[in-house]
Amino acid sequence: TYLAIRIGLETMPPFALAAIRFWCAGIAVFAFLRWRGVALPTWRQARNSAFMGVLLLGGGNGFVTYAQQTVSSGLAAVAVASMPLFAALFAGLYGRWPSRRDALGLLLGFGGIIYMNTGAEFRASPLGALALVAAPMMWAFGSVWSRRQDLHAIWMSTAVQMLGRSPSASPAPR
Repeated sequence: TYLAIRIGLETMPPFALAAIRFWCAGIAVFAFLRWRGVALPTWRQARNSAFMGVLLLGGGNGFVTYAQQTVSSGLAAVAVASMPLFAALFAGLYGRWPSRRDALGLLLGFGGIIYMNTGAEFRASPLGALALVAAPMMWAFGSVWSRRQDLHAIWMSTAVQMLGRSPSASPAPR
């Protein structure tokens, strides 16, 4: 993914690159699911999935794509690897704190990512670094938030996330 982003950034603006990537994938997945007879999500499910798409794909992936214009790949890897730490924090705010064993696993895993990138160049512009902090936070919040939401089956929810809007022509009446 990071190599493809780095290559794509040579010819496209970051958010356009991310949008085109997800729109193409979303259209393909959505068309396949409809061809297989999967029902459309309800308006509420589509809204929840679209909001998840904004957080996970727009914020999580979009900000990483933006940041990779001015940050090193090693720093991007470390920043993205912090997502489980943020997910544990957000889950804790919802009342589900990790056990000591889980917390130890999170810290060991994150420490391993840092160790693997020892010696890597950690250069970044201030705005790129800020985007790299926001990206895993948005992905983590979206992941934790989604557990409490009405969503369609996983693949249709994913397709709607990538499309960023309801595939139905208009919202259902209330």
